Amino acid sequence: MTQTTDAENNLHDFVKFSAAVTGFSEFDLWGTGQAEEYYKTVLNQEGPDAIRKVIASDPSAVPSDPVVNSIIKLWYVGVWYGPELVGRMDVAAWTAPGRSGAKPAVPDDSRPEESRSLAMSAQGRAGEAPAHAGNERKPLFVVSPDAYTEGLLWRAIGAHPSGAKAPGYGSWVNPPVFED
Repeated sequence: MTQTTDAENNLHDFVKFSAAVTGFSEFDLWGTGQAEEYYKTVLNQEGPDAIRKVIASDPSAVPSDPVVNSIIKLWYVGVWYGPELVGRMDVAAWTAPGRSGAKPAVPDDSRPEESRSLAMSAQGRAGEAPAHAGNERKPLFVVSPDAYTEGLLWRAIGAHPSGAKAPGYGSWVNPPVFED
């Protein structure tokens, strides 16, 4: 019989909490192959105290917590959006009218003053140390090479990630099928 370590228990608690806030089962989350990578990301970016606080909290009572929102986004799209970005981004910084009037979901670099202020707010205020000393705090990054293809987004919308998990030639002609 093997003895589990605190790190393994914390990882299991993280997945259990993540299942509660994402709406997917623990089985589904383990099946992505990203659980350990996502746990390490949150631990490195926010520190052990923040992750303990999140795991110990009631999942139904924390939807406005920026760290929890970052965790949810991490599972769905495989990108770490630091709490600084979750809580401080405004629509104008992330959208810009295109030719057709559509608004792209990427930062608008044509407004350098907004991009600069967003980057500065993501780095923290002057003299403020990163949440977890010893690690460079990155407000926005793809966590692993497989994170995009394993994002819960694709299951939620009944689709496959473009260019990564092709369902077969010509399958695009059929509407997506949603799982119950």
